[in-house]
Amino acid sequence: MLRHLAGHQDSIQSSDFAPSSDCLATGSWDSTIRIWDLRAGTPTIFHQELEGHSGNISCLCYSASGLLASGSWDKTIHIWKPSTRSLLVQLKGHVTWVKSIAFSPDELQLASIGYSRMVNVWDCNTGHTVLDRADTEHICHLKKSTGQC
Repeated sequence: MLRHLAGHQDSIQSSDFAPSSDCLATGSWDSTIRIWDLRAGTPTIFHQELEGHSGNISCLCYSASGLLASGSWDKTIHIWKPSTRSLLVQLKGHVTWVKSIAFSPDELQLASIGYSRMVNVWDCNTGHTVLDRADTEHICHLKKSTGQC
């Protein structure tokens, strides 16, 4: 074991490395996100805590530029700028907890899947949905027909 990262008050459900690989974000059932400094020689304590969700953190995803998206059992997604601890956008529209999230390569959109097997694609600047609640089975079926799923 290289480092022991202790600090969450409940189970950790999700994690993701920052694009620079010097930080690790963890999301917990204690409804918090912690950003851990992994650089050699730094203390093994977190250097940031992001709060704002009212439910368990179910998924995390860094963008290429270092923005962090978090999905929660509270049915919302938050997009953060971890360097300033700023909440940039709160996305609402899922009817069940958010299961998975992913930024588009250009970071203009964020895809999210809820436990209800519905997918939303969001405009990261406006917070509006670009694709609203398409059934993931239908999307996978379309991708299979093109050999992508």
